[in-house]
Amino acid sequence: MQAIGRQIFIGGCSRSGTTLLGAILGAHGDCVCPPESHFKVSVLRTFQREDGTVDLEEALRFIRMHWRFKLWNLEIDPHEAPRESYVDLLTWLVERFAEDRGVEANTWVDHTPENINYAPRLLELFPQANVVHIVRDGRAVANSILPLDWGPNTVIKAAPWWRDAVEEGLALESRLPAGHIVRVRYEDLVSAPERTVRRLCEALGLAFQPRMLAADGFRPPGYTSSQHELIGKRPDPERATRWRVTLSDRQVELFESLAGDLLEQMGYGLVHGGEARPPTSWERATAGVTELVRGDIVNGVRWLIRSYPLWLSWDFLRVLPDTWFSYQKAEVETG
Repeated sequence: MQAIGRQIFIGGCSRSGTTLLGAILGAHGDCVCPPESHFKVSVLRTFQREDGTVDLEEALRFIRMHWRFKLWNLEIDPHEAPRESYVDLLTWLVERFAEDRGVEANTWVDHTPENINYAPRLLELFPQANVVHIVRDGRAVANSILPLDWGPNTVIKAAPWWRDAVEEGLALESRLPAGHIVRVRYEDLVSAPERTVRRLCEALGLAFQPRMLAADGFRPPGYTSSQHELIGKRPDPERATRWRVTLSDRQVELFESLAGDLLEQMGYGLVHGGEARPPTSWERATAGVTELVRGDIVNGVRWLIRSYPLWLSWDFLRVLPDTWFSYQKAEVETG
């Protein structure tokens, strides 16, 4: 089993291409890209002692029961787990995943969107790690997330949601030491994949490999496969502009009225210039009802139906509070 000695944490607003980028980097011969690992910081919240150490036995028990780790589809023997540190435990899990998949890797690529939210904490654990902040046009993000069973259900909620996530990433860029973080635009990734991936590899100190452009370095679990149609395919530039024909003109105008200044700051031109009309009181009220009915009731049922193979298990029921937290916060607020 090859030792994992390096980490690349991809983060950004959900539906911005974190999984696609994970699949691209994961196709590199030195990299392995497991499913998202929302549990890694949940452990610190729950099992970190006052002296900074972690109860490793309880941490591993929690991880093994966590529905996100269930998606790794990995059988482990707890007696083989390291006893030294939480870093060693996480690294061991990734090494076991790589070994189980027959991958000879020395770099862990983690594409959990909320990595951008707790990157400073991750860098405390892994000081030499790299962070990749991926950014996508917020109107395309809204178009991508509105049909799903999690996240914002209206443009009026999607705009500030996207704005908050991007601004947190920009703040992180200003705080981290040079060389620790690099920004990638989703639009560049799908319109000029080879040039963009080459530049990213140079920034990360990876040798570019043409095989990366197949974007097959990650296989989404069945639970999320319908939401990741690009994985295993060469990036499609049409994805960058689909919002122009799918969103209504009023939806675009609403988004630009709420986040137009940040769109322009990030280099995304405005359809309505500086003349976008803000939402009316009626539109805000209607959006609030939609978020309540669809977001809190309909989508909750849709999500439970989609994930029923997981929640039927006893382990899932035992960690249901954390599961609900992950659904409401880790996915909705970030991703």
